[in-house]
Amino acid sequence: MPQIGPGTYVTMEYDAFLESGTRVLGTNKKDPLVFRFGSGEVLQKIEHEIVGLHPGAEREFMVEPEEAFGEFDEFRVLRVPLEEFPKGKKLKKGTLLKVEITQGQKGLCFVGDVQEDHFVLDFNHPLAGRTLKYRVRILDVHQIT
Repeated sequence: MPQIGPGTYVTMEYDAFLESGTRVLGTNKKDPLVFRFGSGEVLQKIEHEIVGLHPGAEREFMVEPEEAFGEFDEFRVLRVPLEEFPKGKKLKKGTLLKVEITQGQKGLCFVGDVQEDHFVLDFNHPLAGRTLKYRVRILDVHQIT
């Protein structure tokens, strides 16, 4: 029976949960994750935890912030005067924005809060600083030919 390791393609289902038990990431039955082991398509921690597994295997493990989306960084949160937001556009908490960081360079951020005189832009990943519990189920493993 093939095992996960270098030179294999992996098909798996997974779910990721916050410590509270809320599901925040995952696949569905009709659309499993397919990736080449060692390609960097999934977190290194996931590859480390599934190496050697075979089809039908299941595993649960914890992924710390530094192994996933990084620690939350206060320096990536900006308070911006409301008058700097383009007129006629809606601004609401949780909106994903594409903004110019430096000339010609764009970045993604979330609107963190909107007040009467300012709004907050958060350039952290939404799961930054969060420990995640992953539950994976290996559906298929085959050698790359």
